[in-house]
Amino acid sequence: MRTIAVASGKGGTGKTTVTALFAHEAAASGGAVLADCDVEAANLPIALGAREPRCSPFAGGVTAEIDPRTCSACGACVDACRFGAVLPASAGEQGGYRVDAWACEGCTACARVCPSGAIALHPSRAGEACIAGSAAGPIAYGALRPGEDLSGKLVTEVRLLAREHAETTGAAYLVIDGPPGTGCPVIAAISNADLLVAVTEPSMSGEHDLVRLVGLARRLDVPVAVVLNKADLSASGAARLRALCDREQLTLLGEVPFDAELATMLARMADSADPAAATAAVRSPGAEAIRAVWRRLATAHAPSVG
Repeated sequence: MRTIAVASGKGGTGKTTVTALFAHEAAASGGAVLADCDVEAANLPIALGAREPRCSPFAGGVTAEIDPRTCSACGACVDACRFGAVLPASAGEQGGYRVDAWACEGCTACARVCPSGAIALHPSRAGEACIAGSAAGPIAYGALRPGEDLSGKLVTEVRLLAREHAETTGAAYLVIDGPPGTGCPVIAAISNADLLVAVTEPSMSGEHDLVRLVGLARRLDVPVAVVLNKADLSASGAARLRALCDREQLTLLGEVPFDAELATMLARMADSADPAAATAAVRSPGAEAIRAVWRRLATAHAPSVG
């Protein structure tokens, strides 16, 4: 099984569009399991028409709660909390203090110093990890609850779920749709991948964030290849990115022209009763360019290391 991660370093480059077409091409060339590792805004399940999801809770940290009947209002918890989460009780409430659940970081300091044992620690649910069927194969994805900060751990959970299904089904590919940026969720998404396909665009921000993403991948010892999307929107920007690939010895897998069909393809896939047929029907220049990139990936024995 080959693990191919698709990431961009920034949002808006067309990464999910590329991944969606990859997914359908992979399904036709050995089978694939997909993983949407953007757990804060997973949209690949929508594009691929995910169906019959099975979800399991993803545990977060703990949240403190003060029992007003036991609280002696000594203030020890206020002094111990470094996050300003312990507040005076509201008018009409019993006890001296209460915990703001949104501000509580689950450090447990308040519970350890409370002399009356009035503070209980409750496990929280940070989100859920799901596996569903789709026209391109099984897809794993996550949904992080608002305000939670365990996105990297949930990404790891989603990857493990996808890998388990890939091993069970004997899929030839595990295709990962990574989150934008270069932070913890991206590290969790691309680590140990056989190849990182970096999708970029001919803009200053696209160039800047590609450099950051390549630097991260190299520190993780993950091979990198590049897809230049919307390549015809800026001749000078595209020239700079080609020069960057040459300078950094990065394989430029292909250039995808700006294509209005691609801008609406995901919506048509999501609305279609048969997303695979909707995708196959798109024979625009952009879609064909992405398919050519996949064929190059699928036939390459060992892509160049960036």
